[in-house]
Amino acid sequence: MLHRYKQYPSPAFNMISLVSTVLNDRKGVSIFLKEMEMQSHHPDEIVIVDGGSIDGTWEFLVSYAANGLLPLKYYLEVGCNVARGRNIAIEKSNFNSDIIVSTDIGCQWESKWLEELIAPLELDRTVDYVVGSWAVKPEYIQTAWAKTEFILRGRHIFQATPDAQGTSRSIAYRKAVWQAVGGYPEDLTLAADDNVFILLLQKYGYKAAAAPIVRCYWHRFDYLKQYLKEEKRNFYGLGEAFLARKNFVVVGGRLLTEFLCILGSFLILADSPWLYYGLTTLLIFACSIIHRIFRFLPKATSLADLDVKFPLIRLLIFEYLAKIVGISSYILGLLHGIKHCRNCRVRIYQNPKAHGTELSTTITPTPKSL
Repeated sequence: MLHRYKQYPSPAFNMISLVSTVLNDRKGVSIFLKEMEMQSHHPDEIVIVDGGSIDGTWEFLVSYAANGLLPLKYYLEVGCNVARGRNIAIEKSNFNSDIIVSTDIGCQWESKWLEELIAPLELDRTVDYVVGSWAVKPEYIQTAWAKTEFILRGRHIFQATPDAQGTSRSIAYRKAVWQAVGGYPEDLTLAADDNVFILLLQKYGYKAAAAPIVRCYWHRFDYLKQYLKEEKRNFYGLGEAFLARKNFVVVGGRLLTEFLCILGSFLILADSPWLYYGLTTLLIFACSIIHRIFRFLPKATSLADLDVKFPLIRLLIFEYLAKIVGISSYILGLLHGIKHCRNCRVRIYQNPKAHGTELSTTITPTPKSL
């Protein structure tokens, strides 16, 4: 039977704080707390920061804190971004907390998720952080566009290894490590803060472990518009932080080449010698498209097996729209970050030895409300 608070709290040196953020997701936060109640190992506290919900989420948190089964702290920070919300949650966690566990409300968790995620930290004091595994359950993929994204992105299975680039969807780390690297980068607008945070942990050589069994499941969208919005947000954040540069050059370069070839193909309407240039650019574009089609044929077969009509066309539409939105958003984020995300970029690219062996323990300044 689960009591109002944990009957046997963790030792002081291993006290566990589970942190997350929420905005207008009353159903999601309700599911989250119910599934945390079902965990084989309960956190000593849960800390949630609400970014200004108006759908009843805040009222639900207030009610659960008073009557729920797990100890819950809740804070309101209207307009804050995710990074700021995470930092506040950790700052407000119990002074004695040693282990911070981070996840995203809106996922689904098996009962052994928390137990297996924190096990390396509890068993080995030299481990600084643990990368958690996650996946997408195929049975929750219902719409044609959801199935298209599912097949196109490799069925979304992330099996963690110590050197993997995980996310804050499923990660645990020591509070001292979070403080040492300066917390999550709050100058990023909406996304990529967890990418930067884990990159900093790797950069400064903190010891990693992994929870290789998938216990956390990511919920996906139903409609193409939602996926494109996600793509826009994620690539804007990567651009602000100036990450994924190689991907930007390769993908952006190919898109630019195809666009220029389309424009150049109009030269076939002109007299020679421009006619030959037009035919050449048209041939290059055709080869690029044919290459994509052949690459997508196995995926189109898999998509057809899921009863999706016009699978190849859907794959091409999704691929091109996602890349166009992603690359354009990356450029906008890149330009915005030159002025507004200097702190984040300095933290990523400065040489640790240039400033001695000690790391900054100052959390990045709070940005203006969004």
